Amino acid sequence: MTQPTLPRVEIVGSFLPNDELVQARLQKSQGLISDDELHEIEDRVIDALIDTEIEAGLKIVTDGELRRKAWDRDFFEGLLGLERLRIDSGSLLQDAPLRHDTLSISDRISYNPEHPFLEKFSHMLKLTKGRAEARQTFPSPGELYMRLMLMSNGDPSKIYPSPETLLDDIVEAYRATINDLYRRGCRHIQYDSSVWTRLSDPDFERTLLLGGMDPDTISDTLVTLINRTIEGRPDDLEITLSTATNHTHFARLEDLRERRHIVKMLENINADAFLIPFDLRKPQHIGVLAHLPGGKRAILGLVDATDPGLESITDIIEALNIASRHVLPELISISPTSGFRVAHPELQGLNCETQWTKIALLNEAAHAWADQA
Repeated sequence: MTQPTLPRVEIVGSFLPNDELVQARLQKSQGLISDDELHEIEDRVIDALIDTEIEAGLKIVTDGELRRKAWDRDFFEGLLGLERLRIDSGSLLQDAPLRHDTLSISDRISYNPEHPFLEKFSHMLKLTKGRAEARQTFPSPGELYMRLMLMSNGDPSKIYPSPETLLDDIVEAYRATINDLYRRGCRHIQYDSSVWTRLSDPDFERTLLLGGMDPDTISDTLVTLINRTIEGRPDDLEITLSTATNHTHFARLEDLRERRHIVKMLENINADAFLIPFDLRKPQHIGVLAHLPGGKRAILGLVDATDPGLESITDIIEALNIASRHVLPELISISPTSGFRVAHPELQGLNCETQWTKIALLNEAAHAWADQA
């Protein structure tokens, strides 16, 4: 008798910080503890998180992105040539100055051998060695390119010192960073690339057009850029492209025009796995996986990480049934639709325990689907 295929349960990457870490960051902002003391607390919380991930049955874990301030800028600002700039932009009330952190360009973008993500990964790998595999997440090169295009209103020569080498600079910075991570033992890298979801949004398309940017040209450039950063990678290095966003948001897949960018992504980007959130109320959209080339892994985002309510296992099983018509069952995983970290979890009724309840639900659904096979 053939052993039924059990879908792997995976995560998008981020987890909510626990009370200890929240309080530590507050104390740091008040000058009550030092950077080193905060770092020690972060290490301790991440160590405990990884233990819990493994206990929850996850085979590939992350550090929960618990050290980050912003999901994208933290990585960008670790590269040479990019830095954070704080701007005082007026005030809402006389005693309440309004400030904003933005990305600033100081030189050509290049690899930084002291990028903080490198040492953070080494710490994570020590904790997971022999127990689970470690995945490093960071924004895709397409996110950086898109950020610069939007900052410059479609003309990077306005802000970048060498616009003719911009794409080459991004490619070399990413390739060198990936090579460094690989030398340290990294075998799973996730490119976070929400731009593919936004490209299917008519409002974002209008924003691009008003800036003189053609959405189809942009998506062609993104495909080429991403592929250049991962070409020639070692055979045992898996690259996952995630289109999940910070909030529950799904690519518009209602008609061919709206889903054309997602189709282009699936058919042309040479990643090994694709993490795509789907709306369980519209399971027919999972049919877009028909465009996924054979041998590629599909990670279906099916449970809402930003809502404490539990999804129907029956609905998850139906989503898996649809996916298995287009992708071999052994190449299918299931995950939350986004990371667990949100700006105001208390307003959404979320807490640290919610995360594990959702992962437990995915595990239950995976076993239920395998049992029916």
